[in-house]
Amino acid sequence: MANKLVLVDGNSLFYRAFYALPPLQNENGEYTNAIYGFCNILTKIITDFKPTHLVVAFDAGKHTFRNDLYAEYKATRKPMPPELVSQAKPLRELLALMGIKVIEKPGVEADDILGTVAHRFLDDTIIVTGDRDIFQLIDDNTHVFFTKKGISDVQVIDEAEFKKQYGFNPINIVDLKALQGDASDNIPGAKGVGEKTAKDLIQKYTTIENVYAHIDEIKGKLQEKLVDSKPMVELSKTLATINDKVDLGCELEECTFAFPFGQEVFDAMTKYNFKSITKRVELFDSVDKTMVLKQFETKEIDCVETLDYVIDNIKNKKQFAFVIAEDFHISTGETEFVLKTENTLLGGLVSTELFFEKLKPVFEDINIMKIVFDYKTVLHFLDKLSISVFGKVFDVAIAKHLVDGISVKDIESSLNSFNVEDCFCSCALCEMKQKYESSIEELGMHKLFYDVEMPLAFVLFSMEKQGFMVDQERLKELGEIYSTEIEILKEKIIELAGESFNIDSPKQLGGILFDKLMLSHDKKKSTDIDQLLAIENEHEIVPLIIRYRKLAKLNNTYIKGIAERIDVDGKIRTNFKQTLTTTGRLSSTDPNLQNLPIRTEESREIRSMFVASSKDNVLIDVDYSQIELRVLAHMSGDEIFSDAFKTGEDVHTSTACGVFGVEPEQVTKEMRRTAKIVNFGVIYGISEYGLAKDIGVSPKDAKRYIQNFYYNHPKVDLFMKQAVQTARETGRVGSLLNRSRKMLDIGASNAMVRMRAERASQNMRLQGSAADIIKLAMVSVFEKLKTTNAKMIMQVHDELVIDCPKKEQENVLKIVKECMENAIKLNVPLTVDASVAYRWSEGH
Repeated sequence: MANKLVLVDGNSLFYRAFYALPPLQNENGEYTNAIYGFCNILTKIITDFKPTHLVVAFDAGKHTFRNDLYAEYKATRKPMPPELVSQAKPLRELLALMGIKVIEKPGVEADDILGTVAHRFLDDTIIVTGDRDIFQLIDDNTHVFFTKKGISDVQVIDEAEFKKQYGFNPINIVDLKALQGDASDNIPGAKGVGEKTAKDLIQKYTTIENVYAHIDEIKGKLQEKLVDSKPMVELSKTLATINDKVDLGCELEECTFAFPFGQEVFDAMTKYNFKSITKRVELFDSVDKTMVLKQFETKEIDCVETLDYVIDNIKNKKQFAFVIAEDFHISTGETEFVLKTENTLLGGLVSTELFFEKLKPVFEDINIMKIVFDYKTVLHFLDKLSISVFGKVFDVAIAKHLVDGISVKDIESSLNSFNVEDCFCSCALCEMKQKYESSIEELGMHKLFYDVEMPLAFVLFSMEKQGFMVDQERLKELGEIYSTEIEILKEKIIELAGESFNIDSPKQLGGILFDKLMLSHDKKKSTDIDQLLAIENEHEIVPLIIRYRKLAKLNNTYIKGIAERIDVDGKIRTNFKQTLTTTGRLSSTDPNLQNLPIRTEESREIRSMFVASSKDNVLIDVDYSQIELRVLAHMSGDEIFSDAFKTGEDVHTSTACGVFGVEPEQVTKEMRRTAKIVNFGVIYGISEYGLAKDIGVSPKDAKRYIQNFYYNHPKVDLFMKQAVQTARETGRVGSLLNRSRKMLDIGASNAMVRMRAERASQNMRLQGSAADIIKLAMVSVFEKLKTTNAKMIMQVHDELVIDCPKKEQENVLKIVKECMENAIKLNVPLTVDASVAYRWSEGH
């Protein structure tokens, strides 16, 4: 069989993968995007071309013979970002495991290595690169697999394709580069000669030597430029020419490549969480894909005796893990017992009914620990079978969310990150419990996990089960109002545009606004809301489009979305998510009630659809007042904020005095509004440009306001700086109850990414603490309401909604206020605003 040699330009592919993909990280916080992108395209090459020999070439350092010829060669190249540097060694280690020959030599560029190998062995060769310099190596035996953009847009270029694109032979690309130069490598070329002129000259004369041999045929300024630049042109050709005669001391047999990969490669790919690669069965041979921490045994529950054995084992061990998947998984740690639902449907000896009938006592035994993933979902499932859960429960999803400081969405990815396959899920939960249980203690999260998050899961289950009544007549009325206005807006927009078009298409809308109406735009001709707001006053069509979008979103999300999800009892049941936000805030889906507009006309309209469960009931709505500013006052020790909250002074007026340098009686409504934006802007790390945009002043004035704020609040300034410093030193930043978030981008080389992480680290301490407080309050309120007939049915940010019989409203309101105001002891008082009404909109 003929040899097939694949050569990979390691530096080119490494950089390209890094910049093409978002900053992916594994569970240990290690950056993996460049490694993943590199391996993704490499494995595609391997499966497509099936090489017998494979080489990856890297640059071994910055200085080469080209720097001796021209000191400025590649002098303008920026240093490798630290996020990329950290991936270089792991990539080389992974390539070694893959049995791939890596060649790098001091003083020699990767291009020279590729050229030497390609021309020495004279076998069928494919070079993988994103560097056009390599095109000079194309010949009868050598083709280039060119990564045009990112890691997926690729093109195979042979001699015919090259000549079609350039109009001359591949070797002459060095002559083209000698004339036009190369800014990326800092190769000078001929001064004043661009790509088109250079291309025309090489198409006509083939080489620079031939260009100068016929210099008399070239007239005018171009001749003058070429003559003046001749020394630099000749130098540029030398710099651009690949040296294909480097002494590498490498024989072809050293580059032999064996495929498919074995266990070590699979394990390494799994460690980096490269699921899309490890799932490709053609890449791996004879691999144990379970990757378990212990060698678990699997047994099917196919008879009553096995089920009885499982239950006896649970009673002895006093704990078990339970997972609902396609089948039911149960384990005490050593063996994975599985009840296959397929067999129960086909009349197996153990039915689902018998399985849960026998398990009911252990779920309800207060002395047996239950280990689950997503406790709330398990509660809903068991509730339908009339099974309660008593005693201690350990939710691995919540524990992982707290300990790792990341979003946790599903059990599959969590098992994968723990190096366990789905088939051993309940055994894995037992292992994961041990790990996270000790980490919870080490991180000081005992109270947060056991007293807040675990009880809260049951509270959320109860709230979802209770549901929120919808006034369907009001829903229908709002739907008609919104639909009518949307149609009117459509007609007006199309009339102003002068032609019919799809308003929901960004491309078509951009064509109308920027090409036809010639309105201001950014480079991308974006039609997002920020761009529309920036040009709102340029044409009367823009405010109509903004209004149309707002109504369309409200109509789809809250009118149609809610109408589709109303249950037979007239209620909707949002799905609260406890492990998604990194700040600890709850989120919700189907429908998302956490994103309801706040204190706007539309907000009141949407809330008007929600009512108490009967005419004999009311909704008690209780909302924390300025909770994040109160947390800021407590955590920073700022005297001005603290005194204002203790005395009941208006905190925004107090800030206005400092920002504008006036007395309280001189503060105008506009000053107070600006001060309010400054106060809350500080929490979110607002920039001077962001503040300027929000309050309609120049960035210079906004900067002055921020400086005045920090001048008057030095302890807040110190608190914010300490948050960033803590994140830099530890990689995490935490809340009052030690809820923490990983700040992996805090040292990023990209300024925008780094600044975003800095703002997040400042905000996390405040928003995370606010999340702690409302959750503490929810657990407390839920417990105290057990003595009443009232039910907690909704939480939106810092607000709780209680469905309460009218005759109990006074007592229940007192209970809720006391629980919320005393959820935690701060140096400043926690206060709430409360309202009572039949309809949710009639409160705040």
